[in-house]
Amino acid sequence: MAMLTRLIRDRRGANLVEYIILVGVIALIALAGFKFFGSKVRQKIDHQGNQVEQIGN
Repeated sequence: MAMLTRLIRDRRGANLVEYIILVGVIALIALAGFKFFGSKVRQKIDHQGNQVEQIGN
């Protein structure tokens, strides 16, 4: 019974699990941001690239 109580009170892996969950949530937010803003960012990059190309000509 003492071994079971000790196992229940053991929190050594709790921090690792919390960090894994946090990294997962951040990854999901980043993916959603890329999905939402991806085409607009791509358009801006293409526009700037075209302007730089025109300067060289």
